[in-house]
Amino acid sequence: MAAVEIEPSPPSQRRMWWAWTLLALILAGLALLGWGYWVETWPPLVRRAVIVFDTPAMAGRKIDVALVSDIHVGSHGMSAARLDRVVDQIMAQHADAILLAGDFVNGDRRNDPAVHLDLLPEALARLHAPLGVYAVLGNHDEWTDPHAVTALLRRAGITVLNNQSQGVGPITLLGLADTPRARLIAAPLLPAARAAGKPVIVVEHVPRVIPGVPLILAGHTHCGQIHLPGISIAGNPITGNRYYDARFRCGIVRWQDQIVLIGSGVGSGSFPLRIGTRPDFWMITLTGR
Repeated sequence: MAAVEIEPSPPSQRRMWWAWTLLALILAGLALLGWGYWVETWPPLVRRAVIVFDTPAMAGRKIDVALVSDIHVGSHGMSAARLDRVVDQIMAQHADAILLAGDFVNGDRRNDPAVHLDLLPEALARLHAPLGVYAVLGNHDEWTDPHAVTALLRRAGITVLNNQSQGVGPITLLGLADTPRARLIAAPLLPAARAAGKPVIVVEHVPRVIPGVPLILAGHTHCGQIHLPGISIAGNPITGNRYYDARFRCGIVRWQDQIVLIGSGVGSGSFPLRIGTRPDFWMITLTGR
């Protein structure tokens, strides 16, 4: 049998192949970035969960609560017009109570031009629920102007819980300020919160485990915002700072005898991309046996 010799491609052809491959990769990367920039403006998904409490206070009772976080008004994904549409979407769920888990604004310092408080009042004032609308502040609210954000929320008819508890139908909400000391702050507040005999539900911005409560509701993580196979951003790769505990990135996390439920948020903050995640808010049915 005669040997067949295959001549290697000339250098010019190899260079052309690499050039076309590089161009294809660049175009694919640009398409992915464009997609992520667009996804941030999509209507949030409405995710649903049912949490069952085995306590006398909840026997035969049921309430539906909306958990909404990370509005970040004024960012690429949250214009005043989009916020109006998001409020319409929330109100269409007919929740018994609405819980707002922080980061109403952007910015990381006082007088930051990224803060657009003026875009919030009209939309937030349209939020109503039979058992009330409640809020805690997030890290961006605390970094910029917590007093102004709190005052604006109260003028919009929203109850701000700053390390305070509040009876809401058959449950007690404990709203915690955004601080790494949340566990220490919560400990002395829990006895009074439990006094009514109702299940205590913690609402906080950053998901942190608070011992002794059955359910913790939070936001902050944006569900990683960039989440692809093998890639999930939970910290700054340069400084090593963690944005959140990676165990509590997204959705329903069962932790020992507790449930931690983390929303992706309806906005996306200063980083204008969502890849592998979607804006969302939760409708949670709390019921007894």
